[in-house]
Amino acid sequence: MERKIISSFLLLIFTVSTYAQYKHSRVYSTFDNLPLSGMDTFNNGSDGSGRLFHFDRTFNNNYDTAWGGSWFGWSLSNMRDDSTAGFQNQYSSITGSGVSNTSQYLVGYKTCNIKLENPTNLTGAYLSNNTYAYFDMLNGSSFSKKFGGETGDDPDYFRVVVESYLKSSIVAQCTLYLADFRSSDNSEDYILKDWQFVDFNNNFSSEILADSVSFRFESSDLGMWGINTPTYFCMDDFNAKSNLSEEIEFETFPADTFDNGINNEGGFLVNHLFFPNNYNEAWDSWSGWSVSSKYDDTTAGFQNQYSSITPLPITTPESYWNFHQIHFVNSAQKNEIRTPFGLDQDELIFGLVQNPTPVSFFINNTTYAALDMLNGSSFSKKFGGETSNDPDYFRVIASFEKHNGEVIARDTIYLADYRFSDNSKDYILNDWVKLELVPSDKVSFILESSDNGMWGMNTPSYFSLALAQYIPSSINMESDVELSIYPNPVRESLNIISNSNISTVIISSLDGRSQINQNYNVVTNDTRIDVSYLQSGVYVISVDSDAGRVTKKFIKQ
Repeated sequence: MERKIISSFLLLIFTVSTYAQYKHSRVYSTFDNLPLSGMDTFNNGSDGSGRLFHFDRTFNNNYDTAWGGSWFGWSLSNMRDDSTAGFQNQYSSITGSGVSNTSQYLVGYKTCNIKLENPTNLTGAYLSNNTYAYFDMLNGSSFSKKFGGETGDDPDYFRVVVESYLKSSIVAQCTLYLADFRSSDNSEDYILKDWQFVDFNNNFSSEILADSVSFRFESSDLGMWGINTPTYFCMDDFNAKSNLSEEIEFETFPADTFDNGINNEGGFLVNHLFFPNNYNEAWDSWSGWSVSSKYDDTTAGFQNQYSSITPLPITTPESYWNFHQIHFVNSAQKNEIRTPFGLDQDELIFGLVQNPTPVSFFINNTTYAALDMLNGSSFSKKFGGETSNDPDYFRVIASFEKHNGEVIARDTIYLADYRFSDNSKDYILNDWVKLELVPSDKVSFILESSDNGMWGMNTPSYFSLALAQYIPSSINMESDVELSIYPNPVRESLNIISNSNISTVIISSLDGRSQINQNYNVVTNDTRIDVSYLQSGVYVISVDSDAGRVTKKFIKQ
């Protein structure tokens, strides 16, 4: 496979190691960086902590030893049993995993709330059914009815109502039906069996400022003691992205610094891409991804783990491809990058390449791994051995996957390759090599090496990754013009409102081709554009007005 190699012409050497926080746009609570003792386990509050805590968010928990370990509120879980009915399986999600095949999620029972240390702009979260509740509604039990009844005609429902508060006042409310049998057409009846994003504000284009969120249940199956349906649900990726339509951000990061996740956010969100991180405070260690701007190419050893062997270029030779001026450092034999979940609509299922703008990944060695392979260390061998004839290699295998884990394609980049019969061809990578991306929702990375020992791979499990995004020339990244477009996503008509008079509206595809060009002779600050005939995808809308030009993106469904 022919690859694109970006060579750097400028050598930057920094000697001072400093830490800085990378101020990305949002903190997810994915819960994957909270401790559990192993797979298929849970934490229901039996430790007496009275809460689960992530970042500045407190998830209530009440555990009662007097009643045989009963609890309510939230439990942390990575249970995978999506087929066993009954109360003994109360800690499992019907999806069998967290969002995008991640391990951990929360189980909510009875009375659930979230308190934030400070008022925060929130989007929403992904919700799904609990396995216990799912099978009770599907089949019925000695305590609850089979939804739809024996004929399937009973208008049953089970829903969770989400209320957001600011200073004890409700500022937003939304509802998710975990099961809905109210339709006159029984073929439309359903019990939710996947993760679904719930926008707390019922508005995908805006956020809600809140300091607490509560969840309550409503059901058609009622008895003497209230709701008969088991009052459980599951939640993951709290405050996640709701969609991919947003302005591109190239955020700054000081030179010669790094962020290894010490603030326990659980990962880094860069535009629509999520880079997971797990920081262990007890051991002052981390795994997953760190963000770095370090390029010390001479200092060997673990203390230089955040440096890439080569600095980043500004742009690639292809027009409009722009690099984020940071690189990501992988420290794990297995890792991943993922996009928002659940865009199962034609092209939009493949969020990695197409939304909100196409992206490219470039792979390179870290200095730590490169010098270990070049010279050897007390833990790892010198590649090629003393005779230079050992057929050593170090490679990263990228799997392109749908959010359910289905592998679409794979690609391999050799970070070092000494398998040639001609030793002059042996190399340790010190250029940025473009990974051949395939449309996908997630990229999983696995590192493999010829140098293995009792505890696994001896070669340091590190590599560097750079992110480039395609920015069409029509996109102006900064503007003082106030412009609103809605609905977004849109099916038929796109409404445009500006704070100044509109003169021209141009709608283009991401490759810069004009699809609609509308001039206005009549003075107006609002208009409506028919986009029903456009193919599904992401488009750029540029609006010229008295105050200048502003550009946004929207999704055509």
